[in-house]
Amino acid sequence: MLRRGICTEDEYMRAGPRRRFSGARVSYGLLDAGENPTDEQIRVFEDVSFTLRISNGTFRTTFHQRFRDVDAVSMRWMERLYPAGAELRVQDRAASHGLTSWEWAEQLFTVFPRAQFEASDILLYLIRLSLAGGETYIAEPDGRPLQYIKPPFVVSLRHREPLRYPLNHLIAAWARRRFRRLSLPEGWTESSGAAGYRVGRIPCIHPRALSFARCNPGFQFRARSVFDAAPGSCHVLRTMNILNKEYFSTEQLAAGANAAFQSLLPGGLWIVGRTLEGDFSNHATFFRRGESGWEVLERIGGGSEMEELALGAAGASGGGVSL
Repeated sequence: MLRRGICTEDEYMRAGPRRRFSGARVSYGLLDAGENPTDEQIRVFEDVSFTLRISNGTFRTTFHQRFRDVDAVSMRWMERLYPAGAELRVQDRAASHGLTSWEWAEQLFTVFPRAQFEASDILLYLIRLSLAGGETYIAEPDGRPLQYIKPPFVVSLRHREPLRYPLNHLIAAWARRRFRRLSLPEGWTESSGAAGYRVGRIPCIHPRALSFARCNPGFQFRARSVFDAAPGSCHVLRTMNILNKEYFSTEQLAAGANAAFQSLLPGGLWIVGRTLEGDFSNHATFFRRGESGWEVLERIGGGSEMEELALGAAGASGGGVSL
């Protein structure tokens, strides 16, 4: 058996909804919606992003109004903690393609017009490597290939093709060997290409969020890890759907909590939690950074699974505060 891929926007639109949402068999090149995308192109971007899986195994699943309840509680605490004229520095890490960052920022700027909002993720764009023979590789910025595209096939190179499709499995194995034999020079992802190949970038940021950033200097995107400890860099930090036990070990989660503590100014707000896949309900804890530990301000749902780890640090308090 073999499985054909979806290589173009026309093919995508002709495919039924079930075939569209079939993960890596849809070319990640369809994320390139252009500077003035139509509503249909934006929908394609959102659909493809929904199933985009990067090399570390994480998905970039998000959707409109995903954090509506989280945003409401966040805004309430921010208004209690800071005056409206404050020059707040807000960071939304592991923001995926930034759709939920944009939705939050629109609310935030109406209350804190002088705020600076940074949405970040480790992946802001993909690399398109186009070969002279009509083949295309889609890779991460560090050069690790994710897909091989040779119409009518689109195959995954980071996650094994199902054995029930032996031809796709063989194509993927051949494409990996072919990529290694290209012997691309160091730094090739930062170039425009050379003889025999061209290099381009595919934005992974939601078109609406990109448009908002162009019109609002206080809203920007940055490549940043959730584990970056940037001392005193922000007043408010959100890390939703990233620091959980499915992705990281206890030691790594402790490093993430420490990075949050170091990055926040004293008295700052840390919003951490996750969305359950079964019912898309949000479960989050709102922490305030003390001098030597965390204070719990509020919980949504069952709170964050990071709570016990964070409160286990010396000097932390789980009793909440009255403000």
